[in-house]
Amino acid sequence: MMLKRMKAGSIRWQIAASAIAPVILVALLLILTQPLTLYQPESLSYGRGTALKIEMVTEQVRAAETPEQLAALFAIVSNTGLKVEEVSPAEFGNDPNLSISRTDPRQLVRNNLPDPILTSFRTDTSTGKLHNVIVVAVGDGRALAFQPSPPPTASWITEKQINLALKVMIVIVPILLVSLYAASTITAPLLKFAAAAETLKPDEGPDRPFDENGAAEIHTLAKSLNDMRSRVRSMIEDRTRMLRAISHDFRTPLTRLRLRAERSNQPELKASFLADIAALSDMIDDTLIYLSKEMGAEKLLNADLPSLLDTVCADFTDMGYNVHYSGPERFAYRCKPRWLARAVTNLVENSTKFAQQVTVTLSVLEDRSVRISVKDDGPGLPADLHTRVLEPFFKVDTARTSSDRTGFGLGLSIVDDIVRAHGGKTELMNASPHGLIVHIDLPVEDATSVVSPPQLASNASRATA
Repeated sequence: MMLKRMKAGSIRWQIAASAIAPVILVALLLILTQPLTLYQPESLSYGRGTALKIEMVTEQVRAAETPEQLAALFAIVSNTGLKVEEVSPAEFGNDPNLSISRTDPRQLVRNNLPDPILTSFRTDTSTGKLHNVIVVAVGDGRALAFQPSPPPTASWITEKQINLALKVMIVIVPILLVSLYAASTITAPLLKFAAAAETLKPDEGPDRPFDENGAAEIHTLAKSLNDMRSRVRSMIEDRTRMLRAISHDFRTPLTRLRLRAERSNQPELKASFLADIAALSDMIDDTLIYLSKEMGAEKLLNADLPSLLDTVCADFTDMGYNVHYSGPERFAYRCKPRWLARAVTNLVENSTKFAQQVTVTLSVLEDRSVRISVKDDGPGLPADLHTRVLEPFFKVDTARTSSDRTGFGLGLSIVDDIVRAHGGKTELMNASPHGLIVHIDLPVEDATSVVSPPQLASNASRATA
């Protein structure tokens, strides 16, 4: 699991971890395999140092010739933290009521004194000046009582351990910095590629948007992406050109057919001809709209959505359809109103083909995002087709009882492109007990929420697939 997470993590940290992990492992091995004497407790060094002082003092006491020299020596030694006084040899001997632990400072001192030196422990001296002393025989019937200072508190880390840690850091920090620099030289171009891909328009912008500089691998990747982009643009242009040409060439025979139908003396045949010609013309118009790039030219405006939706509903009402608007009376939203109206018009037009009543609802959510819902009372759609109907040229007339007005399968695809261009999403769901609801969810009002024109032309590749 940890290895899987590491592989899914940032390249920068993967390189740093790969470079530093061996160094840390070697450092830990060095620490664990060092002899134990390298980290001796502070109490051991304390015991040795105090024992050396006692040996030195006993030698100087033997060499002292006058009481003044002896007093001066005791004063100097006491200033170092080791209190001392001369006591009667009678005090040489262990106090019968005294119990000495292994961690007692006097025990630590005696463990470091040479064997020939005689010592004993006492609680107090006869003068009462010193307590918890160690009595040392000097010779010639003399004895000295020493009161050692408490040993220093043991620290959780020794000075030698600190020095070793610093040495390890001297190795790790440069490796970390070099690793991060090396990783950044790899990740920085990749992040630039990702940013460029987010805003890439197959049919707009420079021919080669990815910078072909840097390391050999980055150069190869950038060149491959630029070549792929060129091939995609060429494919889109070829298919768009073909569809435009076909749509254009269709209009000439349709015009001739319309003129011939107008001269027909058979009313029923004339009406059938004109209906078929109108259907073909609508299909051509839908195709041209689907391939249009005009949306990019429309500017963002603060439009009154209720007025926009009410106007769409009124247009269908004037044509005799039962379409009405429900929602707030005023709400300004920054969008491309002409194209947003086109999306709602397509949804309402699609609903009027299969339903008797259509309701367009505007809802402003708590986070100020917007939902436009188009609900009808038609037969609805199977759940597995709710996403497929958004694909170009996909028709499901068999799922909804269609009238004689059939489309070309582009209406909902155009809606989805327009909504995505506004940073929103389109969702279809069945109503209860029957009918279809199409939700258009638009993000919180923000100029950045409306992206560059939907790649309607780019979807030609899907249309002809």
